[in-house]
Amino acid sequence: MAAPLKLKRQQTAQKLKSNSAVADQLPVAAVLVDTPVSHLEGIYDYLVPLHLENSAVYGTKVVVPFGNTQVDGLVVGRKNESDQIKKLKMITDISSPSGLISKQVMEHLELVRNRFGGSFWNLLRSALPARIAKEEKVIEDTKFQANANDYESPQLRDLIGRSDYGMLVGKQRLKWAVNLPVGISSNDFVNEIVKLRAQTGQVLVIVPDEKDLLILRKDLSIFFGKSYLEMGTHLGKSERYRNFLTARFTKPSLILSTRSGVFTALEENSTVVVLSDLDQSHYEQHSPGWNTRDVSLLRSKDTSLIFISASHSLEISRLIEIGWLEKKNYRIKNGIQIVTSENGRSFVSSLKKGIAQGNVLVTVAEKGYANLFLCARCRNTANCNCGGKLQIQGANSIPVCYLCNAQQRDWHCQYCGESKPYVISKGIDRNAEEIGRAVPKASILISSGSKQITELPSGKHVVLATAGSEPIGRFSSLILLDGERMFNRPSLRAEEFARFQWFSSLCKVLPNSEVYVTLQNHHPVVQSMLKADSNSGSSLELINREKAKLPPFYRVAVVIGASPEVSKFAENLRSNKDYEITGPVKFDQSQSKLIIRVRLEEGGNLVDLLDDVLKIQGVKGRQIFKIRVDPYDL
Repeated sequence: MAAPLKLKRQQTAQKLKSNSAVADQLPVAAVLVDTPVSHLEGIYDYLVPLHLENSAVYGTKVVVPFGNTQVDGLVVGRKNESDQIKKLKMITDISSPSGLISKQVMEHLELVRNRFGGSFWNLLRSALPARIAKEEKVIEDTKFQANANDYESPQLRDLIGRSDYGMLVGKQRLKWAVNLPVGISSNDFVNEIVKLRAQTGQVLVIVPDEKDLLILRKDLSIFFGKSYLEMGTHLGKSERYRNFLTARFTKPSLILSTRSGVFTALEENSTVVVLSDLDQSHYEQHSPGWNTRDVSLLRSKDTSLIFISASHSLEISRLIEIGWLEKKNYRIKNGIQIVTSENGRSFVSSLKKGIAQGNVLVTVAEKGYANLFLCARCRNTANCNCGGKLQIQGANSIPVCYLCNAQQRDWHCQYCGESKPYVISKGIDRNAEEIGRAVPKASILISSGSKQITELPSGKHVVLATAGSEPIGRFSSLILLDGERMFNRPSLRAEEFARFQWFSSLCKVLPNSEVYVTLQNHHPVVQSMLKADSNSGSSLELINREKAKLPPFYRVAVVIGASPEVSKFAENLRSNKDYEITGPVKFDQSQSKLIIRVRLEEGGNLVDLLDDVLKIQGVKGRQIFKIRVDPYDL
């Protein structure tokens, strides 16, 4: 683990002399200072002015002199005397309500910093929204009403069984990994879990993005009324800060938030629910990076944790395998039939059957029209003169180079002269065109990229959607296209993510629906669907990951910097047998990337090493590496 923040000490102690301008009780404050230079970050002693004696307490943000400037600081202790020999400076002012950051949150942040490294203040800025002083009156004005404790859910009890239902409404700590059940509304299932668990204490629900938040908000905000609170970066600055203060100084029964709310202060014996931890939106983009799954796992030992997903990440699967999390997979007799492309069977019959009964969802891998095509005669790739591959962006469109954007108005194969293209990578627009020809009278809608359909309009429609763009609603038929392409992408998480997306879509189908899968019967994901258990094949994947020395059995750091510096750093690391080094790989004219893997038990040492390297670079005035610890993908 990274070394704890320490006071910059001198050799001898200085007892404070009486001074009327200084606080009478505990006149010295230990302040964590946000210094302009990251390698100087540490705890320094300051005198507390008499007029701030009662307000400059633990967890309060203050303004302090540092060098020739004024910087932010955070009070992390009060005492009678200082160990510093030179004359102490005075706290200039406070810049937050007293006790804004609780001890519980500070301890949590310290654990997260130890795991991911980097600056403590960068991490604090992720947890703390920008100050809007006028909103601080909320501390006195807001009163929350406790939610009623007599709510029951007979339907959920029938689904999960009396034993799990009893634990859900009981006081014991839960550590569950719950698969969303196929054939029932996922939103209703999550809502019932939250309503019941809120009877035992505060509940914090972390969702991937605003779309998921808006879906859950509809029912939960009405049910919890004045005891409901919403947090996240989707809110305006004033509302975000106001709600942060409300969560800190009052006790709402339910807090619904996106990624940034994962550090929210909670009462003892509260519950954190993380929805779809495999979604990339749960990963912080700024260096060194963190994710809501690991941050939640680092909460205090009295906090219950419930991970709910259509398909869990391999990190969660590993915790299930070692018995740290308890897997919950609930099944109902839903009559859903899985049909595959075995023996060349087409999806058209499933499509026609579904549209006769209601809406049909068709999932595709990519947006666009023809993202890659070959010569129809010799099957050579269609390339531009610059070397980039050609794309066709719409029906009857001119081929365009994806790299230089040059148009090929009279395209002919460079090898045989043929002018007829053969499309091997269809986009959503090309699939929509082909479905329109197969079912000419059907209403076809496209949901992709910036043009997403949030809710299904009335009537019967065929909806084509890319990953994450599926509209809210239930479908009479599901067509899962591009299976081989999705499961064989050159990405570490390709299979995980494809399974997650397919099972998320599977949770949207109505009972007795038909699901068409563009894979063979023997494929692991097809077998998982037949078993209605998205994580049934995770044991084999975990074995393969461990043999390959990959996450979740190894921790990973990605280091990016000037090529000579990265190469020198890599050479120094190769002498340490604990590290698996990949690279450096040059990805532009001046910078290279290095991937470092280390066993889980050695992860803390790697984080410490990288922190030390950044500090040395800062001291010597060198260009500082960009570091991501445990990124979403490699």
